[in-house]
Amino acid sequence: MKPRTIYAALLCLSVALTAATACKPAEPEEIYHIVTTICEDASSAVTVNYHCSGSKSYVLVAKADDVAFRKAKKVKPVCRTWSTVGIENTATESTFYTKERYVCNATLTGLEADTRYIYKIVAGKTETDARQFKTAGQQGPWSFVAFTDFQHRENPVTLPLVQMMKEMFSPDLVVCSGDHIDVAGNEYEWSFILDNDIFRDFVYAASPGDHAYWACDKVNGGYPQYDKPYTFVNLFKFPDNGSPTSPGSSYYFYYNNVLFVALDMNNSDVASGSRFDEEAVWFRETMERLQGTYQYLVVFMHKSVYGSDLVDPAVARNIRPQWAPLFQEYQVDLVLSGHDHIFSRTNAMEGGTFYLDMGSSGDKKRRPDSTMWENTARYAKVIDLIDEEISCACHVEVDDTCLNVTVYDQNRQVVDSFRIPRKGGN
Repeated sequence: MKPRTIYAALLCLSVALTAATACKPAEPEEIYHIVTTICEDASSAVTVNYHCSGSKSYVLVAKADDVAFRKAKKVKPVCRTWSTVGIENTATESTFYTKERYVCNATLTGLEADTRYIYKIVAGKTETDARQFKTAGQQGPWSFVAFTDFQHRENPVTLPLVQMMKEMFSPDLVVCSGDHIDVAGNEYEWSFILDNDIFRDFVYAASPGDHAYWACDKVNGGYPQYDKPYTFVNLFKFPDNGSPTSPGSSYYFYYNNVLFVALDMNNSDVASGSRFDEEAVWFRETMERLQGTYQYLVVFMHKSVYGSDLVDPAVARNIRPQWAPLFQEYQVDLVLSGHDHIFSRTNAMEGGTFYLDMGSSGDKKRRPDSTMWENTARYAKVIDLIDEEISCACHVEVDDTCLNVTVYDQNRQVVDSFRIPRKGGN
């Protein structure tokens, strides 16, 4: 074949390939892990956090009665590329590692208090369905719902339990005291919760559990650990007002007349040291600065200050001596926790603080040890979740006189209830 003929043939092939590429439809953008997260002042702002395959997405937000989004406000998110490549101990087979994506934070500001909104996310030709939330600022009684320790992917309890609490109480605020998953480095475990339609239409706040530090599946009899809760802080965008040693995983926010504080208790192998000390300093400084700005003070943290001394002895050895005096000093009303997978609730401790270990909102449970049954001075209620075959969620009603706390099992039965009177000094 002559050179000119070869050149012509190659040119034709190139034109044909270019035309085929041009005619090929663009891949639709993928939008996933959508969570509406709390801001410091929940009456005027929320953050929509999501992952996206492209960099040019945006959020449309409108009041709930504007169902066609005719008066919607367009909010561009702050986006950054992210994967777990380069993070020590990470699971290289997980899509967190193999699939780089954009982590997008769209903070919706200038919202009206006590108002319901809808929003949707747009990226190229991809558009999500409408989700909703309601801002804080309600006058008079209100309530929120709390969970702990979903943990195991595709367990048969968690999603029906969340759906049950939504049907019973239509919560505008949901909090979780940690351990959404078993191994934080496995993206498919997070998808079980975050990408299900049940887990939406409320504003969300959470503290990390020790499993948020579990980087990959078991190796040589143990679970390699992250030194920071990398996947947690890239799936949720919480207020940037926490401890400098735990950014994104410790923070505070106001919701109506309650100040909430989330604490990061780190992984199971670490229960003391400079990181804990500095978080305690931050807590003290924050409480000093915010005194008089709230009626009730609620802390949520993963590890139970007054949980089982046998399940995690490091808590009794290190966390309790450091944090119980602080909670007493600043008269915390309620501490919500989990970790032990044992349900326990204390009497009013020093400072009038009640400690509620909600046990499990999944299917992982342990039996209480004998010391818990016998210590009636400390515990007002202990439940064997295994014998009772129950998992738990909590509903807290708030008014000017008290917090009314009711714990439900997955069958809508009340398993515990108690009242926390408002302290005169708040």
